[in-house]
Amino acid sequence: AEFGIVFLLFTIGLNFSLPQIHALRHLVLGLGTAQVALTTTAVGLLAWAAGLEPAAAFVIGAVFAQSSTTIISKQLAELSEEHGRHARLGVAMSVFQDVTAVPFVVVIPVLAAASAASLGGALAWALAKAALAFVLVFYLGQKLLRPLFHLVAARRSPELLTLTVLFVSLAAGATTQSLGLSMAFGAFLAGMVLGETEFRHLVETTIRPFRDVLLGLFFVGVGTLIDPAAVARIWHWGLLGAAVLLLVKGTLVAAIVRSAGIDMPTAWRTGALLAVGGEFGFALLSLGLGSRLLDEALGQIVLTSVLFSMVAGPVLI
Repeated sequence: AEFGIVFLLFTIGLNFSLPQIHALRHLVLGLGTAQVALTTTAVGLLAWAAGLEPAAAFVIGAVFAQSSTTIISKQLAELSEEHGRHARLGVAMSVFQDVTAVPFVVVIPVLAAASAASLGGALAWALAKAALAFVLVFYLGQKLLRPLFHLVAARRSPELLTLTVLFVSLAAGATTQSLGLSMAFGAFLAGMVLGETEFRHLVETTIRPFRDVLLGLFFVGVGTLIDPAAVARIWHWGLLGAAVLLLVKGTLVAAIVRSAGIDMPTAWRTGALLAVGGEFGFALLSLGLGSRLLDEALGQIVLTSVLFSMVAGPVLI
């Protein structure tokens, strides 16, 4: 299940090379970053005010900040609205959220390991290690991976290509894991390197079956976290959490988009699109539970809230 997230981030990296991020910097980069930062802050402050520990409140804010690209895209296609301005903006921002989730993948394990007194130093050290991993994987990878894949392609062996893609993604993950970061972060960097080569589509086609099967196992793993007996006891808290998620995020997104000079109807429709919870929130939630930043009872409430919001999402859209 953990490798499902590794390969998911690898494919996200394939589709987000540095030139693409640079090209989107004026609109999607600013709006997407503001949405994730403000939602995390607003929900985190609400959770903290409700009496939760700051680290647990931060994880809940990060989980609620994610949106479901799958639900958004499918619903827009069913409504034949995928070419509308709100649709293009909403999908672009939801895809960009996957990239902004990468810092959370770095920070959440650090929150669990560091005490309150040493938190600042631990975060700074984690960011320094992330920068070192970026240099190791990205710049060394640029010099090594293109010649390697030219060599592999010349052999015309699908099996060798598959093994090479698996080796590169897992070796990059092992590099970041050895630095005390997550494997998923290294896989994301390796994907970004290969996303700038002519082998991007070939690599994506090769890795997709592994990603889909292992990501399926990840969602099975998420399903095993759900205790039906607990849901029967906490459904009202789940509904409250879903309402907070939908209202806070939808309103914030609408305000951010409106502040960028976009008309009010488009702003509110974009807010409705992005209000729904997302699959990547489950990955961050599992990180928080695995790091023991959240207890099981609180994890059930957060999980139920995200699920309820995903059920309400299509209706809202």
